[in-house]
Amino acid sequence: MIRKSLSVLTISAAVLALSLPSQASTIKVSTCQIRTHDHVIVFLEEFLKPAQANEVGLKLRYMGGPEITPFRKQGGLLKRGLIDLIFCPTPYYGADLPEARLLGAHNKSLEEMRSNGAYDMLREAWDKGLNAHILAWPAFNVSTFYVYTTFKPKLSKTTGIDLKGIKMRSTGLYKPFLAAMEAIPVGMAPGDVYTGLERGVVQGMAWPKGSITKYGWEKFLKYKITPNFYGATFMTIINKKKWESLTQAERDFLTKLSATYEKKSDEVVARNLAADEARLEKAGVQTFALEGEYAKAYLKTIYGAKWAVNDKYKYTVDYKKLKPLMYQ
Repeated sequence: MIRKSLSVLTISAAVLALSLPSQASTIKVSTCQIRTHDHVIVFLEEFLKPAQANEVGLKLRYMGGPEITPFRKQGGLLKRGLIDLIFCPTPYYGADLPEARLLGAHNKSLEEMRSNGAYDMLREAWDKGLNAHILAWPAFNVSTFYVYTTFKPKLSKTTGIDLKGIKMRSTGLYKPFLAAMEAIPVGMAPGDVYTGLERGVVQGMAWPKGSITKYGWEKFLKYKITPNFYGATFMTIINKKKWESLTQAERDFLTKLSATYEKKSDEVVARNLAADEARLEKAGVQTFALEGEYAKAYLKTIYGAKWAVNDKYKYTVDYKKLKPLMYQ
């Protein structure tokens, strides 16, 4: 009787195993921004969609964005293998990987960093510190940042603009320079910024170019401050264990697709960003252009404050070697 029961259980287990999709080839995908964000739209259209149409057996399931999984938790969940692949600004998971805080403040091109060894060091850091494999660093040549305000800024010969006592929406990427400008950095999820601006909880923000109008913030913002600063922070990464569980054909397919996606993303994202800029202008958001000594002081503060903070962390790889390969 016991033998018969064991046989039934064994057969049932085998049938169940056959009925379930292969975990090695099913990839759970998440994004840290909403699906209507300019960069996410391109990720879904130029990476996820063609990835799902593969002929090598891969299955990719988009689970959603921050409405499903809080953006600050996605890096940690990927590290533990609870999410397989994320498309996310790296500073969002800086608490899980110190090197993730470095992206954005770089001023070397992607080509330079791939040739001088910086990219290999970043891959090593993601591998060891986040249990992740970097697939793509998209929209590198068109991604940049601005400061936006609900008021006309005052000039400062020390920091470019005077934000003393002003509450500004912030993340770990912006906090150092906002603090250096004596602003009050306020941590706030993108989904909460509309209400924050509406109620005066914040009076501005630093934000990557694009998607302002997707959130409706142009109703409250009055000025975009130039010059622009920083660079691409969005990365497409996959859990290392999941990556290694894929077949060679599946890995080759994703590697080739990622290279195509990187090149295509510059063109498509640039077009989307230009459309957002046009909507901002139509909504009455004016450009507040810093020039001469004010522009110089502004950029010196923005980059100097961030790298001064970066210098204080302990890293997975040799930071003293990596820094000059990313920033000059």
